[in-house]
Amino acid sequence: MKVEVEGEGKVEVPEESQVSTVVKKLDYHLDSVIVLSEGEPLPLDEKVEEDITIKILPVVSGG
Repeated sequence: MKVEVEGEGKVEVPEESQVSTVVKKLDYHLDSVIVLSEGEPLPLDEKVEEDITIKILPVVSGG
């Protein structure tokens, strides 16, 4: 199935994939990003649907 990722295009993942699968496929570290869909955060263990569009934002920290 294909999932649309803002700034990355369509990403091919197996059926029943979780958000974490998409993040890993794009070589992001799970603990360094926030994943959004329609402006709302998505849990990494949530299953993605083919018609979903997600946005992956890097977490920025510092002091």
